Amino acid sequence: MAHVARAAFDLNGFSAEYVELSGAEPYDFRSRGENHYLALHDITLTDGELRVDGLPTLHKKDLRDTITFVPKGCGIEGWCQPQPRTNRFVAMYFDPKAIRDDLAGRYSERDPAPFAYSRDPQLRATLKKLEAVLRAPHVDELHAESVCLLASLEVFGVMADRQGRLSDRQIAAVTDFVEGHLQATVGLAELAAVAGLSRFHFSRAFKATTGENPHSFVQRRRISRAVTLLAQVDLPIDAIAGAVGYKGTPQFRRAFHEVMGTSPLKYRLQR
Repeated sequence: MAHVARAAFDLNGFSAEYVELSGAEPYDFRSRGENHYLALHDITLTDGELRVDGLPTLHKKDLRDTITFVPKGCGIEGWCQPQPRTNRFVAMYFDPKAIRDDLAGRYSERDPAPFAYSRDPQLRATLKKLEAVLRAPHVDELHAESVCLLASLEVFGVMADRQGRLSDRQIAAVTDFVEGHLQATVGLAELAAVAGLSRFHFSRAFKATTGENPHSFVQRRRISRAVTLLAQVDLPIDAIAGAVGYKGTPQFRRAFHEVMGTSPLKYRLQR
């Protein structure tokens, strides 16, 4: 049997996983899920077959950079003889009801049609972001949720349109909420609820208003608090990491360097 390595995430109507398959042993698969399924493949086969309800049988061997979408209740089955390399894919599963809530009147009661082994540069770029989030040593839940929401909206064909900006009151409320919860996990749904919007409309309006996405905003506020603590309080680096919401010192160091261009320790010594 092929060796399987997984990294997974599950939150607020979305779940996702990054999977690596090592070895060249053949395998088969069959599913008819209750959630929509979306996957980006980096897989090459010696032989194989894919059958999806409503689509012709496929025998494609080079699956690199291809995307498959299977709506809920749609059957998928097949078999693969992988080439002897590390094959991998990133997949997400989402509850259609969560999409109805986020799209409100835009949502069609008819689910999108399945597609298999297609190539879409925009959707591929989004799923590559999801892969990077899942492969990080610690999954940033806000970032993962935001990317999953974006990918699901792209599947539904929601194109960019003009969105209103957040009011000063909404920005102040979101900022106060973030500042009061820097030590805790902050989710996209929580931020949207503070502003009184769906996750979809909040994400777009927040970016239009502030010029940055919610994840970047929260990270910047966390690092700003960390900078103050490093300069004013004699606490170990790992304690400061926990105080500003990071689950481990390595994750904190990476985020700090991304914002400040240096490590927390070097910053403290320079101060």
